[in-house]
Order: sequence, then C-alpha cells, then structure tokens
Amino acid sequence: MGTADGRMEAIERGVQARLEERTGYSRRLTRETVDAARALGIRNREIERWLNERETRLANNEEKIREIRSIITRTGR
Repeated sequence: MGTADGRMEAIERGVQARLEERTGYSRRLTRETVDAARALGIRNREIERWLNERETRLANNEEKIREIRSIITRTGR
C-alpha cells in the first residue's frame, strides 16, 4: 500500500470520514465560514467561487475515503 507516509495519510482519511459521519463537521464548517464571510461583506460571487472549489475538494476526498473503506473492509477491520 505504499510508503509509511502514504499509509498514514490513508488512515487519516478513514478516521476523518468516521468523524464526519458522526459530527457533520464539514457541513458546519462550510456554513459558519459563509456566514462569517457575509457578515464581513465578502461579495456573493467570491463566496460562490469558494463554495465551488470546496465542493470539488470534498468530492475528491470522498473518493479517497471510499477507497480506504474498501481496503478496511477487505482486511476485516
């Protein structure tokens, strides 16, 4: 499964996924960030651009997390 660093990153993503499922941290972080940006007068266009980039990053992370879950399932952990 690659280098020690790669394995640790994979484990981190798996733990992150479990925490996200339990707490909804990413959704809350996004909501509070947008609320703060609006309160600070950030333009909606800039907020929307950030939201689109964030959605892309989260989608990429979810794909990696599915891969980690598959590995965990195969190893019986």
